[in-house]
Amino acid sequence: MVLSLYYIKHNNFKVNIVLGIMDYIILTNTFQRSPELVERSINSSLNQKIKPQKVILIDQNEPPLQLSQELIKNSLFEIQYVNTTSVSIARNSARKPPCDWYVYCDDDGYMNDDYSEVLEKVLSTNNYLDIVAGSIVRDDNFEFYSPRHAIGGNLNNFRFTKLLMGSNFAVKEKVFHDLGGFDEEFGIGGKWGSGEETDFAWKAYFNKIPMLYEKDLIVYHIKPYAGDLKHSMNKAFTYGVGKGALIGKWLRKGKLIILYELLEMEIIPLWLILKAILTINFRKVLISLASLMGRNLGILKFLFGK
Repeated sequence: MVLSLYYIKHNNFKVNIVLGIMDYIILTNTFQRSPELVERSINSSLNQKIKPQKVILIDQNEPPLQLSQELIKNSLFEIQYVNTTSVSIARNSARKPPCDWYVYCDDDGYMNDDYSEVLEKVLSTNNYLDIVAGSIVRDDNFEFYSPRHAIGGNLNNFRFTKLLMGSNFAVKEKVFHDLGGFDEEFGIGGKWGSGEETDFAWKAYFNKIPMLYEKDLIVYHIKPYAGDLKHSMNKAFTYGVGKGALIGKWLRKGKLIILYELLEMEIIPLWLILKAILTINFRKVLISLASLMGRNLGILKFLFGK
């Protein structure tokens, strides 16, 4: 267990204030990301008031990422090198010390200063929980990453399962392994270029794992589609293929509630295309079109391809 304290002065006496008991590690994988962004992410994890047992960076780069000596010498920090381009394989294969909770954060995101305190409060007041997902906030304008995160919802309701994103969620160690971790065919670098986090959420949903979305549990993240048009279209298409394949996977399992996701998968890009046309934003038209094409190709390839 990790017991964290801080001190306040009261009538010239120091008084111990217990912030909480929470045994957790933070896992961040990195691939082809700038050292500046990665260090920002890791430092936010190391600077939490309730200290993690370890902050583990899973380095998928070849050659390895060059980080500052000050960071490397931090006793709470550990680098593990994994020779794979797959985010899911990297996360599954990381050597994780025994603990109660795994907390995931992206290498281009960073935790709010009070992240550990909010998480500890959620866990201590809801001790039945096995998974907690937090919100994603853009680091450029401090708005929510998506309307979905701004609105929130019950993570145990299928409609809201996509509130769980790999850049900000905590899962009990035992539950992570019971669910089989991430499906290694999904995610960046895998056979299907995305969808591993939603797949994990759906596994939890269908296994009736108690979950909660907490809007105040914040990770800041670079804005979506921050690259040039070609890069953004390729990313939207790749992510779309993974999303479509994921729907194919669960339809093949006979989970007809996935038809709700199929409907949303088609309607939202069409709405975004129409909205972008009306506002004369041709960049968004092309990105949304690439996403729609990828989604439909993904589901067809998974269900009918070899």
